[in-house]
Amino acid sequence: MEKDLQVELVKNAKMGDAESFVRLCQCYQITLYNSAYKILQNSEDISDCLQETEIIAWKNINTLRNEAAFNSWIFRIMVNVAKAILKRRVEIIQLEENDIIVEEKYYGESELEQVFKRLPEKYKIPIVLHYYAGFNIKEIAHQLNLPKNTVKTRLARGRERLKILLEGEQND
Repeated sequence: MEKDLQVELVKNAKMGDAESFVRLCQCYQITLYNSAYKILQNSEDISDCLQETEIIAWKNINTLRNEAAFNSWIFRIMVNVAKAILKRRVEIIQLEENDIIVEEKYYGESELEQVFKRLPEKYKIPIVLHYYAGFNIKEIAHQLNLPKNTVKTRLARGRERLKILLEGEQND
């Protein structure tokens, strides 16, 4: 989306124009969905995440100071919502383990997807934002409220862990 159009749509949305907000969301819908998928890997959670992201964004659109940064802003919201969903998922799994619930099996995943699921969240989110959503180091640092060097380190360590995990899978 062109920045001029984005700025105009954000300004209109700030004045209560829901149609402008919907257009903004539609422009980033595919990238948001795919990024949420890479983080959550569960269609129900992804739907919840995107819906919650848009609701939060609509309610807080007036807090966005830089209209040209809408995409970074909405991605930060999505990442925070995804983190909250992952945290709830961990809490549910712990409760289920206490109640001796049988673990679900997933089929049809690629080797990379299986390995990516095993990657810790602190590496997974920067990798998704950088390699999939196309954000640069500075933008990711801003979105995650981390120093740039921390983002660089997490990207490097995440890549290294993926490499090790993938090589381990191939040796089995």
